Amino acid sequence: MTLDHPSAKSRFLLLVRHAFKYYLVGGSGILVNLGILYALTEFAGLWYLLSAGIAIYVSVTSNFALNKKWTFKDYASTQRTLVMYAKFLGISLIGAGIQLGFIYLFVEVMALYYILSAFISIVIAGSFVFILNRRWSFGIKL
Repeated sequence: MTLDHPSAKSRFLLLVRHAFKYYLVGGSGILVNLGILYALTEFAGLWYLLSAGIAIYVSVTSNFALNKKWTFKDYASTQRTLVMYAKFLGISLIGAGIQLGFIYLFVEVMALYYILSAFISIVIAGSFVFILNRRWSFGIKL
């Protein structure tokens, strides 16, 4: 077995390690997202969906920086940061669409509190975004 052809077990362990780190970073992103969402909605008086859009952008940017420097650091050095960020942001925009759609559904149709709706929506969109970002933004083909 060479380093160019890692075993199935080592690929799985790498995936688990990346997922663990990615979701820790995501946890910090949730705090950033929900904090900004609450502050903009409650204190600045913005509409909750506009606040959510701004909060998503800020948390996506902080998540990218943390994932590049920590989660995928061994793979991130092979690409230009701006190219990686553009890919990450593009995928995150798809995730943002999913997240905003679910927030709207939960608030307007199911009458859930907007912060709870945002949290549930982040969890739903987050798994989809992890798989795509790992493969496309950070170029991990394993």
